Amino acid sequence: MTTIAGPQSSRMQTADWLTPPHILAALGSFDLDPCGYPGHVTASRVIVPPEDGLAAGWEGRVWLNPPYSRQAPAWICRMAEHGHGTALLFARTDTQWFTQSVWEKATAVLFLKGRVFFHRPDGSRATDNGGAPSVLVAYGSHDAFWLESCGLPGVLTRDWRSL
Repeated sequence: MTTIAGPQSSRMQTADWLTPPHILAALGSFDLDPCGYPGHVTASRVIVPPEDGLAAGWEGRVWLNPPYSRQAPAWICRMAEHGHGTALLFARTDTQWFTQSVWEKATAVLFLKGRVFFHRPDGSRATDNGGAPSVLVAYGSHDAFWLESCGLPGVLTRDWRSL
């Protein structure tokens, strides 16, 4: 789920980790967040459990911060098929799902500088970072534009398939 992501260390007492507000603010408005958290507005329409956002209809510009679990490949595959939106993922660049759904289908990728500090459901910033490098993945030219102009520190990669 968008907000059930992030740090999974033994020091953490929750599995609910929200997207940092500064990341969302830098990327503009979204029409849909299919894996949201109750009370955390990330898009015009936010799907929260028990509704199954993976099985729901997706329309418009999608924000996706999927569960950081074995379910992540199914979510990013669905995003790649949808083709319009931005995802926040751990940069697991060597995995089969990253190759198939990011390297082969994304329009742009922004490798974020430093590790993301997710937020707790009460809005407070986590003490520890997510524990791995993160990447924003854009699908479609509109979202690639947002990554290029968002001002978030990192390294942008685009049009690598033409090299």
